[in-house]
Amino acid sequence: MLAPELTLADVVPGRPLEALLRTLRPNADGSLAVLVGLTEHPHPAVRASLAQRLPLLPHGAAGPAPELVSALARLVGDDDAGVREAACFALATMWRDHDAPGLCDALAARLEEDDDEEVRDEALLGLAHRRDPRALAAVGAALARADGPVSRLVLEAAGALGDPCLHDAVRTHAEAWLADSGADPADLDVVEAVVRLTDPDGVGDDLLDGVADLCRARAHARPAGRSVAAWEQLDAVLDVSPHRARQVLEDVAARLHGDPAALHHLRHSSALGQLAAAAPGV
Repeated sequence: MLAPELTLADVVPGRPLEALLRTLRPNADGSLAVLVGLTEHPHPAVRASLAQRLPLLPHGAAGPAPELVSALARLVGDDDAGVREAACFALATMWRDHDAPGLCDALAARLEEDDDEEVRDEALLGLAHRRDPRALAAVGAALARADGPVSRLVLEAAGALGDPCLHDAVRTHAEAWLADSGADPADLDVVEAVVRLTDPDGVGDDLLDGVADLCRARAHARPAGRSVAAWEQLDAVLDVSPHRARQVLEDVAARLHGDPAALHHLRHSSALGQLAAAAPGV
């Protein structure tokens, strides 16, 4: 059955739709047509559910088909706010390394046209991860607001950009976040990472030195001690801004000069080495 022919009873509530999605393989021609068709389903609950589930399907090593990325980009401008938010989240977080013609324009349109703050913030993060030049001005304007701390999404967008011109404003908002005793610890990890990513002096000698010590420990079978904590913090930093992994790798490598075993571990066996190899281009 083609997706446009599905009735509401066929796909809602979630169980029937989930059952359908479990039978589809996104890289197969027939399944691809069904998935693209579902993004045009007349009921917003179906479109929103698909936007949420699509990035979780098995797309294979090559990643999602361009048609699916483009379909999600169209949902960014959907009439329903829930659909727009789900599509923006998928493109800002789940598929942040993928692009399609017109995708950034669709995200940028949400910054000016959308009356839903969550949609605007997700769209801004999607632009920032794609290094779109429109993101910097939008992040700067959001940080300049005086009506309380900005959302974690806006701060994460600042971290993804990593522009030092944002650092002072980021620190002001970060202090408000860190003073909130009810804040989610996972959000605070992001906030602290963003402070480091926008710092004109770099992500911090404490993290770079700590990861270098961890490589020495691993290479020479010594206890890692506190250096594991440095890697955990650096990992949080690179989760916000993966494209920085290559430069961070070189900064750590400079600290391992004269220790070929540790340097080999860094480049070929460490988690940082794997992240740098997979890092998107700047």
